[in-house]
Amino acid sequence: MLRVYIVYLTLLLSIIGCKSQTLQEHLLQPPPPLINFALSRNGATADASQSVPNHRPEEVIDGDTTSETWDEGSGWGSSLEHLRTSDLNKRPYVSITLPKPVDIRQIVVWTIDSEKYPAPQFGLKDYRIEYWHGTGWGLIPSGDTRDKQYTARDNTKGKRVHEVRDRVIASQIRLVPVSSNDTVRNYQHMAGRRPVYEVEGIARVMEIEVWGYAAPEVYTLKQIVQGIPPESVGHPVPPETQTGKNQAEPTIKETIQRVLNQYELGYDMADLTQVMSCFSETYLSNGRTYQDVQTKAAEFFETYHQIDMTLTDIDIHPNIVDDTAIVTGGYTLQYVTKTDGQVKQTSGKITLVFANEADTWRIIRAE
Repeated sequence: MLRVYIVYLTLLLSIIGCKSQTLQEHLLQPPPPLINFALSRNGATADASQSVPNHRPEEVIDGDTTSETWDEGSGWGSSLEHLRTSDLNKRPYVSITLPKPVDIRQIVVWTIDSEKYPAPQFGLKDYRIEYWHGTGWGLIPSGDTRDKQYTARDNTKGKRVHEVRDRVIASQIRLVPVSSNDTVRNYQHMAGRRPVYEVEGIARVMEIEVWGYAAPEVYTLKQIVQGIPPESVGHPVPPETQTGKNQAEPTIKETIQRVLNQYELGYDMADLTQVMSCFSETYLSNGRTYQDVQTKAAEFFETYHQIDMTLTDIDIHPNIVDDTAIVTGGYTLQYVTKTDGQVKQTSGKITLVFANEADTWRIIRAE
């Protein structure tokens, strides 16, 4: 009997001593480093609505961020003639076509900033960064955006890093200068009811970097949010519909809860097919795809058995507008190594993003 107690105590201490980690850390390796897709050597191309002499749009994707050689032709520049009559349709822009659709995480803008041309006197002051979403241009949702009109306002820095707040998948972005720190407008006359100004100043951009991961091709507004192929886009699941007098279709929350139950059971039974049925084949998170998750799960089942997965404190927040839902909660995963019988346990928090696909809900991203 004493020997049984000793074995039990050893197993208990082994469980308690295991390091806690998130489920994503368990299934996936740390995310790979971000890639700058806005480089000509990586296949990107650049174009502009206009340019000042000797400052071509290709200069913003050549990998050179220095401002010291502006007078020799480095960087892209444009006039700000749209300010002459405040005509927004005449704003200049420099656009970058990426070599493939990119899950954009960060955009870095380098404006001029040298001893001769310091950013507070000559750099970009106000500008927009936009992406093509299939039917038009939309403002990149960056974390430092203070309003819905500009990506940066009153800028005095030579380098600005814009973290992308929401998921954006795009193959084309553009920077639209609004004004520079050397912009001067002098009133000339009235043209009808509109004042006309003489405008001085140049928009100067040395480099634009677009950091992210390669993403599947997208075609629709919905796919930009979810990364789902057009043929896989399902119909919204109504909150509650009647199929009979006393019978109701499951709600979104009930449907997602069933998927989570299936996910738990798949781990408990070491059933790779059942676990992967909970994931969208277009799953993409931190550069990891559906195939990456499948490989990691298969390796886990080959190494461990007697698996017990438990999800706790689950909150489901549907968004009917775009057919997505965010699931938050905790988990505990206990398992035994096949080779030496060592009992292990991990626990932590999870945040999963679900999307409605072909009348069911699957995981498209893990935060």
